[in-house]
Amino acid sequence: MLDVAIRAVREVGDILLEGLGDSHDIIVKGVRDITTEVDLQAERRAIEIIREACPQARIVAEESSSEHAEEADVPTWYIDPLDGTTNYARGMPTFSCSVAMAHEGEVQCGAVYDPQLDHLFYAQRGEGSFLNGRRLHVSARDTLMESILLLDWPRDQPYRGQSVRLLQKLVPQVGTVRSRGSAALSFCYVAAGWVDVYYQFTLHPWDVAAGLLIVEEAGGIVTNLHGEPYDLYGLDWLATNGLLHKDVLAFEPYR
Repeated sequence: MLDVAIRAVREVGDILLEGLGDSHDIIVKGVRDITTEVDLQAERRAIEIIREACPQARIVAEESSSEHAEEADVPTWYIDPLDGTTNYARGMPTFSCSVAMAHEGEVQCGAVYDPQLDHLFYAQRGEGSFLNGRRLHVSARDTLMESILLLDWPRDQPYRGQSVRLLQKLVPQVGTVRSRGSAALSFCYVAAGWVDVYYQFTLHPWDVAAGLLIVEEAGGIVTNLHGEPYDLYGLDWLATNGLLHKDVLAFEPYR
C-alpha cells in the first residue's frame, strides 16, 4: 500500500507541475477557501490509482467522496491532491500532494510529495520515515529560544483569532516563525528536523493523515492543542520534536 501511495503522489505531482503557471478556473468553496480545475483532475487520478490497487477501499478526499470513515473495517484512503491551492493558483512555489491509508482509524502508511523540489516524504508504521530514501529524525533542540515555529492560518475568523493569541504568547519565546501554506509539508518539515514546532487550529483528515505518521515515525509527537491524543477528524493539531511539546502546551493555546 505504501507503493500505491507513492505512485499516486508522484503522478499527481506531475499533473500539478504541468498546470503550474497557467490561468486557472477558480472555484470559491467558502471564505478563504478555493479549488481549481487542477485540484479536481489530480484527485481523479489519485482515486483511479488507489481503486486499481484496492477496489474495496473507502476514499476520503478533499474535493470528492469525503465520507466519515474512521471506523471502517476496510482500508480508508485520505487524499489531498493539492495542499496549498492558494499558493498554486497565485504561482507561489509551495504546495504538495498527500496520500495516506488507514485501517480502523490508525494510519498505516502515507506519502507527501513536493513536486517542485522533488521531495518525496513517506512512512510506513513501524518502519521509520524517509525523504528520497534518507531516513528522517526530528530535531534535538530542547529550548524554545532555539526553535523554529511553523504555523498555518485558519480560514474561519474565530479560529484565526485563537491562532494569533497563541502566536503572541510564543513569539517572544521562540527563535523565529515561518508559515508555508501547506499543512502536509509543515508536518514533514518537523519530521525532517528543519523546524521544531508546528500548530494549526483547523485541519481536515486529508491534510494530516500522511504527515502525522511521518512525524511519529521520525520520533516526534502529535496531539491536539489540549495535549490529548489526536483524532483524525479533530480540528486542532500540534506536532513537535517531542522535546518542546510540553513547553508549547504550557502557553494554554485555547486562552
